[in-house]
Amino acid sequence: MRQIKATAIIFLFISLSPGCIIEDRSNCPTYLTLDFSDTPEEVSDIHLFILSEDGRMFKDTIDRSQFTDLYEVSFKRGKTDIATFGNVDRMVYSNGYRIAEGDDADNLYTCFITSAYRNDLSYEKISVLKNNIGLHIRVMGYASDSLQIMVTSSSIGYDLHGNIMDGDFTHRPEAVHTPTDDEAYFEFFSRVTRQKDEALTLTVYAVSGTTVIVLPLFSLLVEAGIDMSDESLEDLYLTVDCALSSLTVSPEGWDSTEHTDILF
Repeated sequence: MRQIKATAIIFLFISLSPGCIIEDRSNCPTYLTLDFSDTPEEVSDIHLFILSEDGRMFKDTIDRSQFTDLYEVSFKRGKTDIATFGNVDRMVYSNGYRIAEGDDADNLYTCFITSAYRNDLSYEKISVLKNNIGLHIRVMGYASDSLQIMVTSSSIGYDLHGNIMDGDFTHRPEAVHTPTDDEAYFEFFSRVTRQKDEALTLTVYAVSGTTVIVLPLFSLLVEAGIDMSDESLEDLYLTVDCALSSLTVSPEGWDSTEHTDILF
């Protein structure tokens, strides 16, 4: 009997809520269920944003321990944008996430959905994809060459609608390997987001500031058959030999037999 009374009270409350009546439920909220169970193991947490047509925003952070649980939120019916950003660490929020000045991108995973939710109950599967490209770069040379690199681009992140943000990306990574007697190369690592245009460039320079070579990296990668917008694209392994004017592109590692040599 108590349960029946409670159900009746809830039903009465919903029917008498402002703008929400039995005959017209268009102003009632939708109860949106989000499923994060397909999230890859590489993702530690997700920043969630839900935006309605009238500018309202809901945001939350979901920890990896919650990915197996269904996530439920009450939200205004109608056209809705859902934006999810996984593994945000150093990137900066600005109606989305952009790369911090002087830094490179996070190991970013994203999902962007635009849909119209008009029913009482709605459901959405969230499938985040790797939206960053790690550039493992080897530059052939000797310790006496004291070489450094700079990676530049005009793509700096993603807004809440999934559009690539435009800006100035400049990253000068420290060498993770310097030449030894047996290994005559410098090794660097930089991470970029997907690219909106052909501005991605690699500059090799000496510590003195003298420019050794400037490579239009995006164009060279296209020449090697690399599609920077390919969702399945993993990290890239690049070997630059300034003396031979060559760039070797290896999508699967330094020792990959599937590589392309480009003369520049």
